[in-house]
Amino acid sequence: MNIEQAEKKLVFKCIAGSHAYGTNVPTSDTDYRGVFMLPATHYLRLDNVVDQVSNSKNDWTYYAMRRFLHLATNANPNILELLFMPEDVIQFKNDVWDQVIVIREKFISKRVLFTYGGYAVAQIKKARGQNKMVHNPQPERKPVKEDFCWIIPLSVSEIDSSGRYDISGKRLVSPPLGDKMPCRPIPYTELKDKWFRFDQLHAAALEHAHNMYRVYRVADAKGIFRGDDTLCMDSITIAQEGRFQGILIYNREAYELAVREWHKYWDWVNNRNNARWLDQERGQMDYDAKNMSHCFRLLYEGLHILENGIPKVRFEGEQLQKLKDIRAGKYPYDDLIEEADEMRIRLDEARMTCKLPATADLKEISTLSEKLHLEWKE
Repeated sequence: MNIEQAEKKLVFKCIAGSHAYGTNVPTSDTDYRGVFMLPATHYLRLDNVVDQVSNSKNDWTYYAMRRFLHLATNANPNILELLFMPEDVIQFKNDVWDQVIVIREKFISKRVLFTYGGYAVAQIKKARGQNKMVHNPQPERKPVKEDFCWIIPLSVSEIDSSGRYDISGKRLVSPPLGDKMPCRPIPYTELKDKWFRFDQLHAAALEHAHNMYRVYRVADAKGIFRGDDTLCMDSITIAQEGRFQGILIYNREAYELAVREWHKYWDWVNNRNNARWLDQERGQMDYDAKNMSHCFRLLYEGLHILENGIPKVRFEGEQLQKLKDIRAGKYPYDDLIEEADEMRIRLDEARMTCKLPATADLKEISTLSEKLHLEWKE
């Protein structure tokens, strides 16, 4: 199921994110969220049970009603807020959604301390995480397998002053170094322009060793990596054993991880909102202000629920200004961390005194879910 197909089954759709919170700026993206219905028989299938659908940038996301209800009972902040959206961001709703709204307070429980507080902590970690892509740009060149290959060659002539092998291609009767530096792997990239080229070699598995291969220079060699760059192994005859050239070490796992990280980074670059990252890329800010703004929004929302019994989606006054100032990077990171810690203490204190139930009312929510799904017709 895609976005277009899900839209035909929608019972609710709204503009979410900063436009709902009131924290949007001129460069803010517009996020859409919605809930769609599927008949009860859909969940009898053993394959292709649809939970949610999104577009490539995840700025359009629709949840199947059953998944929505499940997430809401667990006090998921992104889900609970959909039950309390301001009217001016609601684009569509029908009588099915109205039945959910009637019992929306049945979803509210003390679990918000852990979900809102936990999400807030996650945003703090993301705000300054050393693994953030903005701090770890990837080269334009995609990783290639050869970058993750090392050779222990059979033929070496001498070691130069830097300690590197000087490859000559001459077969030696005995190791040139005696027992001083045996079996030192050399990066393939240092050898490929000399006598050692993968397209002129065959590979055979090295017994009892992971990601290691014997390599041979044989007539009509088809190469080690072929087709879609798959490493291919060949049978080596007794006669060909004399053409042994050395040992190949190929770190397949590191290569596959590097490719995934490369794709992840460039997908992010191509789809990101560039205005969000300019200050960090210029070195003018040492944390992600948007993540930190999300942290405080979640803390404000969680505290509001514990004190008032319902989420606060639209912000105004001092809290709105504070969120905008955080988003603009007007506060030092350490000051924000100290304030966030104080708010988390307030959350814990509010949980001890609030009158909310420990968990959502699963019985009434389940009864409604059963009714909606049995009555829904395609």
